[in-house]
Amino acid sequence: MFKSYDGLELKKSETEGRYIIATRDIDVGENLLKCKAYFSMPCEIYKKITCGNCVKIIKRPQQEKKKKVKEYKCNVCNEIWYCSEFCKKESQPIHAHYECKFFKKIKAPKLSEWEIDPDTFTEVRMMVGVISRFYQERVLNKKFNLSNYLKEQQEKRLLNQEELSSEDTLDDIFDLVENTIDDGSNKAAKELIDIITDYIANLFNLVITSSDNHDLPTPELKKEAVEKVISVIRELIHKVRCNQFGIWTKNDKCIAVAISPSSSFFNHSCIPNCINIRDGNKMTFKALYPVKKGEPLAISYLDLDLPVESRKEYLKYGYYFDCGCPRCDEKTNQDECMDNWISKFYCQRKKCVGLYYSKTKVNIDQVNKNDKITLNCSDCNNEFIINSTYFNNSPFPLTK
Repeated sequence: MFKSYDGLELKKSETEGRYIIATRDIDVGENLLKCKAYFSMPCEIYKKITCGNCVKIIKRPQQEKKKKVKEYKCNVCNEIWYCSEFCKKESQPIHAHYECKFFKKIKAPKLSEWEIDPDTFTEVRMMVGVISRFYQERVLNKKFNLSNYLKEQQEKRLLNQEELSSEDTLDDIFDLVENTIDDGSNKAAKELIDIITDYIANLFNLVITSSDNHDLPTPELKKEAVEKVISVIRELIHKVRCNQFGIWTKNDKCIAVAISPSSSFFNHSCIPNCINIRDGNKMTFKALYPVKKGEPLAISYLDLDLPVESRKEYLKYGYYFDCGCPRCDEKTNQDECMDNWISKFYCQRKKCVGLYYSKTKVNIDQVNKNDKITLNCSDCNNEFIINSTYFNNSPFPLTK
């Protein structure tokens, strides 16, 4: 369910699906949306060095690396690590309410017949987190009162919650649009989803029907609950697969995956006019360059310096759609013009795939031609000094 944000409007079409347009002119560097991931999960191979709350690398003082130091982790499931006592206190009540009891059994011997590699196991953990929310909220009708919890913690000065313009819910997850994943569109992905579906179904059956589970009083109610969970597993896998994103370090390591329905309303373009700046599990969407009223707002899902065929292949097999943006559409016949335009925003440092953007809002019409404007790389933070003429000669309006 799309909420109303200043300057943004949700549109729908048969060919484009859902997309956002600007309802007014938007300035360079203007903040369009701030949101926090609905759910995020550290990758299996990095889970011991990635905080399960803020989703940042766990940093330890150099002198402590050679000696045993206190670890902050969930001592019940032993699947989630934290960077500090602060993050553990913030996350544990939510983690315990939803996924902890499922994570505790996620590697149970009864599930050992499935041979799952670390990348796939990351997806399993991600999906278990999302589906545990369905189980608690839709099956048991026990939703965690997040707003009250945050308010209580703020009053105790345990949290310094940044004001966000979006807070996503389970309803928003179900409202996501997924692309077709079947034998015809992507047989390998479909077969992997079959394995993940079976694994998760067996895990939830194991936990819910256990005599240790006191959520439901009778075997009949437990069986009914398992059936409800199994009925949504594949649907939720498709929705999450088509809308999730990686959280990367500066040295190009994907340390976690996350899902944020609010961010999914920004469609992909190989010539984007927006950029999403990630800080752990939080995101800020900003305008790369001036956007006119009525233009669609788009971000990029990939390295924009890739050739067109590589971009199309990446999007087809990674996000399950055929890119039809103006830069990939042969009918536009403006490839060189558009390449030259978007390449101006590429970071000039070798091997960096970041884009230059303005950290502050800049109204180009109100600055002198010779005034200096500072841009920063979205990945390495490298500074790049320009003037307002840098934004001249946009190749086309990105209107539908």
